[in-house]
Amino acid sequence: MNRITVEEASGVSAQERRLSAIGEAAAEVLRHTDYHLVRAEDVAAAVRLSREGHSGRRSAVWLYNEVKSRRVLVALALRHAFAEFADRAGPREPLETPGSLVEARDLLTQALLLVARFHRAEAFLTQQVQLGIGDIATSEKRQSAPQGPPSWPDTAIGRTAAAGWSGRVVAYADHLAPVIAAAARAVCLPPPGWARACAEKLSDLAFDALTDDLDGPVDRQAAALSAHWYERHLIPLAGTWINDLDVAERARDVARRSAPGTPAEADAQAGVLRALLDTGILLKRAAREAGELAGLLESPEAGPAAGAALGTRCDVQNRRGLALLRYGDLETARATFESSLEIAEKQRSLDPDDAAAHAARARHHLGETLVEAGRPVEGRRLIEQARSAREAGGTGDTGGTGGTGAASRAWRRLTLTAQAAARAAVRSGQVVEGLRQAEAVVTDRQARLGDPGDINVVAARVSLGEALLEAGQPIEARHLLQEAGRQRADLLQPTAYWPNHDLVRTAQAELALRDPGTVVRLLERAPVLDDWFAAQVSARLWVEARVVHAQALALGEDPGTAVAALGELAERLAADPGDALPLTVRRALAEVLLLSGDPNEAAAVLRTVRAAESDPGDPPGRARTSLLAARCEDARGDDKAAARHRAALAGVKGLDPNHPLLLEGRYDEAARRFQTGRFDGLDELLAPLLDRTPLAHGRPALGDGHPLLLKAVALADRSGAVRLPRAPRQVLWEDA
Repeated sequence: MNRITVEEASGVSAQERRLSAIGEAAAEVLRHTDYHLVRAEDVAAAVRLSREGHSGRRSAVWLYNEVKSRRVLVALALRHAFAEFADRAGPREPLETPGSLVEARDLLTQALLLVARFHRAEAFLTQQVQLGIGDIATSEKRQSAPQGPPSWPDTAIGRTAAAGWSGRVVAYADHLAPVIAAAARAVCLPPPGWARACAEKLSDLAFDALTDDLDGPVDRQAAALSAHWYERHLIPLAGTWINDLDVAERARDVARRSAPGTPAEADAQAGVLRALLDTGILLKRAAREAGELAGLLESPEAGPAAGAALGTRCDVQNRRGLALLRYGDLETARATFESSLEIAEKQRSLDPDDAAAHAARARHHLGETLVEAGRPVEGRRLIEQARSAREAGGTGDTGGTGGTGAASRAWRRLTLTAQAAARAAVRSGQVVEGLRQAEAVVTDRQARLGDPGDINVVAARVSLGEALLEAGQPIEARHLLQEAGRQRADLLQPTAYWPNHDLVRTAQAELALRDPGTVVRLLERAPVLDDWFAAQVSARLWVEARVVHAQALALGEDPGTAVAALGELAERLAADPGDALPLTVRRALAEVLLLSGDPNEAAAVLRTVRAAESDPGDPPGRARTSLLAARCEDARGDDKAAARHRAALAGVKGLDPNHPLLLEGRYDEAARRFQTGRFDGLDELLAPLLDRTPLAHGRPALGDGHPLLLKAVALADRSGAVRLPRAPRQVLWEDA
C-alpha cells in the first residue's frame, strides 16, 4: 500500500476514500490508454471501494459527480502514481536542518531528482496527464454551469483535486514541502504556510518542465529546478546576503578538495566566517565555522610568519567567542577569550603594540562574558582594565578596516569598551554611574559620527535604554528602545540577533510598566520565541524572551500557563554555577508562583536560588531573591523570616542607595505596616520613593509614571501620615 493510501486509510472521510480510489483507477487506465481514448465509464468500472458495499459497475455519471472534471481525474491519477513510485524508492530518512546553504540546496535537488526520475519512468502517463490538465469540457463552458469551484476537503488529496480543477499540478507538493522547510531553516525561519506554497508552485513548474523535456539528464533537470526555487523563493525570504554565503561555501569546498590544510583553505574558510558574522543570524554556525578556522590556523603552513599567524589566530578566537557569547554558550566563550588572551601574551615579544591591542580586546570580551554570566562586579574590573589600556594608547587593533579621523579604529574600540563598561556598572547595581556613562557614549558617538541614524549611534541609544530601564525610568526607556529598535530593524534582517534583542528589551520595558497585553503582542509576532531561533541564533535570548512572555501571561491573569512555561524552562536549564540565566528563570518562576497564590512553592524555589548565589556575584540578582523571599514570608504570615530577608536585602553590597530594588523593599515594608494598622516610620520609608530631587544622572530615583511611584503616592495619600512633596505649579507660558 502506498504512503498516501496508508495516510488516508485512518480516520478519513468517505469522500477522501472515494477520491483516492478514483486516482488509483485512473492511473491504471492512463498508463496504457491514450488520453483522448479514455472513457469515463472504464475508469469508473476500475474503482475498488469494498467498504461501501457497492456491487456492480459504477457509472460515468457517478465518476463525474465525484471529480467534477477530467482535470481533477488526471491530477488524482498523477498523485497516486507518484506516491507508488516514491514508496518503491524506499523510506525517507528523517529530515534535519542542513549544516550549510550548499547542503540545503543539494537536499532539495535530491528531492527533485526523485520527481525527475518518476517522469522518466512514467513518461507515457505524465504525457496523458499533461493533455488532461488543460482539458475543459463543453459542459463547463455553458452559461448554466456553476461559476465557482467545487468544495474539496482541506487535506492533501483535497488540495490535489482543487489544484487540478484550476489546471495546476501539485502532486509532488507533499513530497517537496518538508524538504523545502528543512532547506530554508538552514538560513532563515520560514513563516507558516510558506513551504507548502513554495512546494505547490515548484510542483506545477516541475511537472511542465519535466514533461516538456523528455531527453534532458535528470540530475541537471533537478539542479535547474532547485536553482529556480533558490532564486525565486529563498532569496526573497532570507535576503540577498545568502548569495555571499553561497559563493563563500562553494569556494571553501573547492579549496578543501584541491588544497586541504593549506593557507588557501584557511582563506576560504575565513570568507565563510565573514559571510556569517556580517549578518548576526546564524551565530551557532558562525561559532562552529570559527572553530574550524582556528584549527586550520594551528598548522605551521597557515601563515607566512609567526607574528601574522598569532595575530590572526587571536582575532579568530575573539570572533568565535563573540558568536558563542551571543548564542549563549558562556562556558565555551570564556575559554575561547582566555585562549585569545594567552595567544596575545605569546605575541608580546614579536609585536608589543599589536599584542597589547589584542590583550585589551580579549579582556573586554572576557568582562562581557562574566557580566552575562552573573558576575558583573568581576566583569566590570576586566572591562575597566581594557579601557585603561586603550586610553593609554594600546588601541591599534588589527580587526576590521583602519579608518582615520573621528571614526578611527582606536576610537571605535574605545567607545565599544566604554559602552560595555556602562552596561557592567548598571548590571553590578551602580545604576546612576552606569546611566551617566551610557549617556556619555551616546553623546560621543553622535558628535563624532554626526548622523543620528548611524547604526552605531543607534546601538549606543539601545544600551542607554537598557540602563534607563534598570535605573527606574521605564517610560523614557520604552520610548528610546522603541525608536532605536525600529531604526536598527530597518537596517538588519528580522531574524538577526540584534533586532530581536531590542524587541525583548522593549518588552521588558512594557512589562515594567505593567502592560502585559503589549508584551504578548510584541513577542508572539517576532522570531525570538521560535525554537529555530533558539537552535540557530541565540538560545540565551530565546530563554529571556520566554521568561518575559510568561511573566506577561501571569500579569494578564493566566498564571497557570506562565507557571507551566517557566517550570519547563527551569527543568531545561540545569543549575550552572557559571551562568546566572537559570537563576533568573527560577526567580521569575517564584514570582509567578507567588502571584498565583502559592507562596510555599515559591519559597522552595527561592531556597534553591539562594543556595546557588555567590558573593559578590550578581548584587541586583541577590537583592531580587531577598525581595521575593520576604514577600513569600509575608504571604505565609512569618513576620520574623520576612524581616530577616528584608535585612538581607538592605545589606546587599554594591547597590546604589536608591536602587529600584531597594525602593521596592521599602515600599513592601511600608505597605505591611499600613495593613497592620501601624503608621510609625511610613514617612521615612516612603520618602526616597517620593523624592523628586534629581540624582547625579539628572533624574529622580523613580521616573514619572513608574508603577512603584504611583503605588507609593497612593499609599502615602491613603495613610495620611506621609508628607507628599509639593512641586511648584507649572503654568504654560502661552496661557500666562
